[in-house]
Amino acid sequence: MKATERSLLDMKQNILVFALANLGVYLLIFFIMRALGLLHISGLRMVNYIPLTFLCCYQVKHMALKTKEYLPFLQAFLLAIITGTASFVFFAVFIFIYSKLDPYFASLYFSDPNGSLRLTPFIVLFFEGSAGSIIVGLIVAMYSDKNA
Repeated sequence: MKATERSLLDMKQNILVFALANLGVYLLIFFIMRALGLLHISGLRMVNYIPLTFLCCYQVKHMALKTKEYLPFLQAFLLAIITGTASFVFFAVFIFIYSKLDPYFASLYFSDPNGSLRLTPFIVLFFEGSAGSIIVGLIVAMYSDKNA
């Protein structure tokens, strides 16, 4: 197989579709955790990296099957990082809006809801997701390299 040469517009559309798919899975996990009363356990946010990894691997495999070409290591790595980061941007925006609607949820993140550091949890969520996307990117890039 030869390396793929994708257009920038096609890559953007692919990233957006898979970032929104990841967001859908994050929301499903979030509402399941909300229903079970597990939102106060902050370590469970790491569960989001599992579907991110599988969906990014599927994203690379889908692109390879569609074009009958493989994604080189660096391209797969960047694709996963950008997809993961975009999905966590969308998720942070959702959490920001949801915290305005649900007082219980807001109380988990803020001791003083009217304080000046109102954006800190969402900034932390974004950077945490971006950092996790780097690890997922390495996993996906190695997966892509093995399937070449």
